[in-house]
Amino acid sequence: MSGAAFLKLKKLTGSGIIGKAARHNRRVIQAELGASGPIDVTRSHLNITLMGPSTADEVAKLAKAKMMAAGITKDRKNGVMGVELVFSLPTDHTHDVTTYFTASAQWAGAQFGGMDNIVSVDIHRDEAQDHAHVLLVPLFEGRLRGSDAVGNKRKLSELQTNFYNAVAAGFGFSKPRARLSGNNKAQITRQVLDRLRQDPVAKSAAWAVIRDSVERDPQPYALALGITITVTPNKPAKTMRQIFTGNGKGPRKEKPIGFQTGKPYRVSGGADLQTLGHCRESISKQQSKAPEAPAPQSTMGGTVNTKQHEAEQPGRQAAELGQIVRIRECDFPAGSYDPDTGDFYPQIPARKSAKAEADHWVREALHGAHG
Repeated sequence: MSGAAFLKLKKLTGSGIIGKAARHNRRVIQAELGASGPIDVTRSHLNITLMGPSTADEVAKLAKAKMMAAGITKDRKNGVMGVELVFSLPTDHTHDVTTYFTASAQWAGAQFGGMDNIVSVDIHRDEAQDHAHVLLVPLFEGRLRGSDAVGNKRKLSELQTNFYNAVAAGFGFSKPRARLSGNNKAQITRQVLDRLRQDPVAKSAAWAVIRDSVERDPQPYALALGITITVTPNKPAKTMRQIFTGNGKGPRKEKPIGFQTGKPYRVSGGADLQTLGHCRESISKQQSKAPEAPAPQSTMGGTVNTKQHEAEQPGRQAAELGQIVRIRECDFPAGSYDPDTGDFYPQIPARKSAKAEADHWVREALHGAHG
């Protein structure tokens, strides 16, 4: 069965506290029976008394008699005079309430000094959930030890686990879960709030407080409303070995060092460019070879340095065609090395402007005239 059975424990302190608890359990407090309360008086006849005297006053007298028999004749101001355990069933349960709550009461007696310490067991069916109140006097070897019996959070967690193993599991209930987190918490919170917005509690002045409580821990509300809690297992954390040997967030298949696709850094070329060590080679379709530029002619009897012109032509042609020429490292001058990338780049001479060409022609013409 989905959902865990509830178990809550309360320490009862102060003079006459057991009598007050018994009056609530026996439905004799008129202020609780109004139309604005949680009790549906039209269903109160379905309530069942499993153990204890017939009236609330007699329950209080029985508890007093048990303490006096143990030699406790005076109520301590801050002492734990009693313990109340509340066992609840989910709203969609199909169990016989008498059978289930009888087993729950027997477990409570075994945990808190014996069945003789129990003064009353009352089953309520006139509220939203079927539940049972077990009132007992926490006597252990003639001494009141309620604080020790209930204990701290760790002790309460151990009692919850013990109750599940001894009682709830036998009735098909699931084990109480730890507090929800992450996506699981967000999903259950959304379902609980959607359900509560259709409930009169959403119109209450305390709705903002209830909503904040649901957002902190939606699990008790989900169980009370009969919402099935399904938890998606969290992805297991990676070990240190997996972290250090993993590929990270990069591509699953790494390319060998020195090989990359796409446009190389600071090198112009086509999209099909490939790096081979420190050399560049175009692997795009072969482009038609451009005609060689004619050697410049002097129109004023001067001459042009044809050797320099020939040396500039390959670089100029490569720049004009947008190609990258394969050149050995030894052919690069030292000044073309880029320390950031570790590559050599051919330095393509920039084309001279018309003014520079004219100045060059004048210098050559004057040099020839004086020669």
